[in-house]
Amino acid sequence: MLPEEIKLKLAPLSRSAWRPRTGPAVPGARSKFGGLPLLRPDESWPCCAHCHQPMQLFVQLDSGDLPADAGQPFGDGVLQVFYCTNMEEECEVLCQAHLPFSEASLTRVIPRDQAQGFDALPINQPHAFAEQALTGWIPLTDYPDSEETAAVNDRHPEGTLALLHSHRPAPRPGDKLLGWPHWVEGVAYPSCPCCQQPMQFVLQLDSSDTLPFCFGYYGCAHVFQCETHREIMTLTWENRPM
Repeated sequence: MLPEEIKLKLAPLSRSAWRPRTGPAVPGARSKFGGLPLLRPDESWPCCAHCHQPMQLFVQLDSGDLPADAGQPFGDGVLQVFYCTNMEEECEVLCQAHLPFSEASLTRVIPRDQAQGFDALPINQPHAFAEQALTGWIPLTDYPDSEETAAVNDRHPEGTLALLHSHRPAPRPGDKLLGWPHWVEGVAYPSCPCCQQPMQFVLQLDSSDTLPFCFGYYGCAHVFQCETHREIMTLTWENRPM
């Protein structure tokens, strides 16, 4: 825990974050981890473009279920993250699922005005993760790591950065909404393919936290969105050092 006086001095670098709370599946719940996604009546379950196996629904979040202070970080609608969990070696090589814009994952937002045309698939997908309903959020205060602060040197006094480095508060691991990414290999914001600008961090999914899944060797995954081209989103992940 940081002393209050240090927190005040580091406030310009801090960001609000929220850790999800989950519980047993709730019929009709839109915000969930695992389970059945909202799909168009004529839409099949999304599959990996390489192994052609159904991708897992990792998370589905309705922006109406987010903390009031978080605003609408991905817009007004329903965020969905699908990911290929086929662990066959050949598929892992072909998928390159850890890279941005891999065809082994699907990250999208269903706009609010279109979400009423979607329904939960009435049948279970074999091997789908057991659904966990979102029940609330735990507020957190997040700080960047020392490598991340290289990008903000021009906006903060040297004394503030020195204070951050000396106390070494790190971005929080685990699943969370917003805050600072918990990088495990190094800062790696993907660039939007349309405008080439760094994409904004939206959501973090960590290995074996809410979901019973590891990204590589206990890696950490991040969801990003272009601030200008809001329809462009992606998921990436990094391995923790062995």
